[in-house]
Amino acid sequence: MQFQTAIDEMLSLLPDHVHSFQGSEYALPIKTAILGNSEIHPQAVRQELVQKRDSDVKELLEPVLLAAELYEASCADRDRYFLTDRKVQSCVFTGAKWRAGWALVLGQDQAELVAQLQEHDFMVFTDSPDIPNTACIGSRSTSPIYFAQLMVRYGLIWGGIAPGDDHEMSHFLEKDLPGLIVIHTDLPPLKYLVALGLMKLGAPAIVPPTFPFPYGNRVTAEDSGEVLDRLRHFSNLRQRYYRDEIVRLPDFCNPAFAAEQFDADQRLGGQLDSFFCVRPAAQVGQRMAIVGQPANDIGILVEIAHERLSDDMAYTVEKTAIRAISYLSGVRAYEENDRFHIELAKGVAFDPQRVADAIYWGIRVEYPRLEQIAVRLVCDSTLLASQAEDVRRYKRERQQFIQSMTEHNTDVFVACTECRPFSLVHTCIATPERPPMCAARTYASIKAAAYLGSAQVPWSRPSEGELPMRLAFRKGQILDAERGEYEGSNKVYRALTHGQLQRVYLHSLRDFPHTSCGCFQALAFWMDDVDRIGIMLRDSAATTPAGQTWAELANRAGGKASPGILGVSLAYVRSPHFLQGDGGIGAVAWVDSALYDKICAAFLPGQRVATEKEVQTMAELKAFLTR
Repeated sequence: MQFQTAIDEMLSLLPDHVHSFQGSEYALPIKTAILGNSEIHPQAVRQELVQKRDSDVKELLEPVLLAAELYEASCADRDRYFLTDRKVQSCVFTGAKWRAGWALVLGQDQAELVAQLQEHDFMVFTDSPDIPNTACIGSRSTSPIYFAQLMVRYGLIWGGIAPGDDHEMSHFLEKDLPGLIVIHTDLPPLKYLVALGLMKLGAPAIVPPTFPFPYGNRVTAEDSGEVLDRLRHFSNLRQRYYRDEIVRLPDFCNPAFAAEQFDADQRLGGQLDSFFCVRPAAQVGQRMAIVGQPANDIGILVEIAHERLSDDMAYTVEKTAIRAISYLSGVRAYEENDRFHIELAKGVAFDPQRVADAIYWGIRVEYPRLEQIAVRLVCDSTLLASQAEDVRRYKRERQQFIQSMTEHNTDVFVACTECRPFSLVHTCIATPERPPMCAARTYASIKAAAYLGSAQVPWSRPSEGELPMRLAFRKGQILDAERGEYEGSNKVYRALTHGQLQRVYLHSLRDFPHTSCGCFQALAFWMDDVDRIGIMLRDSAATTPAGQTWAELANRAGGKASPGILGVSLAYVRSPHFLQGDGGIGAVAWVDSALYDKICAAFLPGQRVATEKEVQTMAELKAFLTR
């Protein structure tokens, strides 16, 4: 296939002036990856294309990619296809962690193949506008550039590749890009050139036997069945690893029923003596027992025998067990003011056997290593009263135990690597006083998953198939109490990052900060001009006094340890240990207005904290703080 005509087409499309994309700190991501922070001149790109027009095709790829990006940036519909930084962040978190990866499908008659890729948990991008549940990149010959922009921003942000280091970029993407290209049928010459440019950047590809180039990390496939078979060839794609026994909910249970809306026709519980309790036991009896005839009041006691089950984990398992009852259609279970309630929809009868099975299997599905579980439904009013008093006493003691847990009196910290599928080093350490930044986990829930197994199994790199997803470890010697440096945390960081990170401060965002994931609830950052801390809530529309947007801060923090910025949860902001090595809550001088009301109760008396409504620049913040 001759590609001089493709170059002629690209030359005819190349604009005379530079346009850019909106919604990203990288106005031209491909340009940034190849040329760094240097300016790009369309005439220079045009000249290079003309000079290399008759060269080997691999010499054409960089100028073709640059030209394709310049052209797409000049198109009136560019915002329809361009992925903003926020969309890229979503693609990375979802497509690398909870999917097998990204698949860009190019060519004709894609519908069947796309459906099969989706069944295999791929996030699918396509150049066909009529296929549902896909991200369409447009059908122009230059449209694959939008997928290339996603690729290079993955390298720039989460890979830490320096702008302009396209050689290192291609090596990183070849090893770690959570995606591939599938060329389903032959393409127009220019689109073939752009697709080969993506392969030069590091994207592996599955191509038809008629693929016209001798280059690229590729395998061939003649039909969709072969495409699916060839997926196993690429080690950069994510896989799922199951080590525990596979357990399943009964057919009559479905987590979707937990969101079911209905008017309650019958209510059980809600009385003083109604209760639901999960507690540890040395040993358990039969799996299910019903005491008395079901009436309007009820108590449910779940006892679990496991050597690692502590009271803080029992509280976490208890919430799982209550939620599992709502997996029954027409049944809603919850606790309110320390009283247990079950509500039934019209026509739904209370079935104690199914309730007990939902509890048992709901716990086992979430924590598969828990096997010795006894569920006791108490309906006898006399026994209920005496049992309720015992349960209330246990729950009071359990709550006191949980509230008293500190880093000082707790020997065990926990680590979570659940977000590693999109970050090569992120290792989250949680303590009783340092909740995870995602706010979706707690110290106790990570500890429970580490000791008891977990159903939350994201996709992983094949190279990290043996990486522990959650880990409990001894905190070891305190090396720096103020900044939260512990011997055990450093050891875990060294081990889980293969030596890339040697030290970590749990309570300081300077020098050796904790890594940030990408699903952080908020971002804390150090403001050198005032020597104070700023905090921005996730997806805030505000701009910091230094002129930074949420997307820019998130790019700076995402997936790595970045001195001066750190992902935090609101629970950690309210913790007495919050960034105590940097002055703690008293050092906070700016937060966005959406966050202010959520955390202002934690501020110290007389503390002055500005939002974007009071100050817009660093000079204005300095003046605000000195008033």
